[in-house]
Amino acid sequence: MRVNIDEIKEAGLERAWDMTREQVDEIVRDDRAGYRAGGPAHVTARIDRLGHRVRLRARAGADLTCPCGRCLAPVSVKVPVDFDLTLVPAEEAAASEPRDREERQDRGDGHSGGSFARRDVEEETYEGKVIDLDPIVREQVLLALPGYPVCQEGCKGLCPVCGANLNERDCGCDRRVPDPRWAGLEKIKIQ
Repeated sequence: MRVNIDEIKEAGLERAWDMTREQVDEIVRDDRAGYRAGGPAHVTARIDRLGHRVRLRARAGADLTCPCGRCLAPVSVKVPVDFDLTLVPAEEAAASEPRDREERQDRGDGHSGGSFARRDVEEETYEGKVIDLDPIVREQVLLALPGYPVCQEGCKGLCPVCGANLNERDCGCDRRVPDPRWAGLEKIKIQ
């Protein structure tokens, strides 16, 4: 979805579009958790112009499937994406760069102020008159993905010895991990 900033009037602009299942799959494909799209994702956005800056408030939802992080059973995950960003012209962001360096300088207590200014967290840059919203939505979807999805809160996972799903049955394997500090004593035979 592309928006020309000249289209944004004083009342703002509302946009809504669907990302196809294939587009959502392309976004989450590189994630190591193995996410796959369960269907298309609907995106709604409110765009307001603040001088040269543009405020983007958007909401999206993606239905995804992935293997459980403990037992590998398929899990359905609803990923809500809700964000509010200010889009700044690239030349304005470049002009404010020297001030940002001063904010990052040592605070006098041996700690630096971080690698970026706090206001930069909610700001993105754009160039020209057309803003492409798809990369912004893509980034926000990736940030909203749960890091370790599980099928249920009390999932027992897989047996590390035989690989059985411990949610279905107890396999009876000895899963006790011996203390490695005493491992040398196992080789000693008592007479």
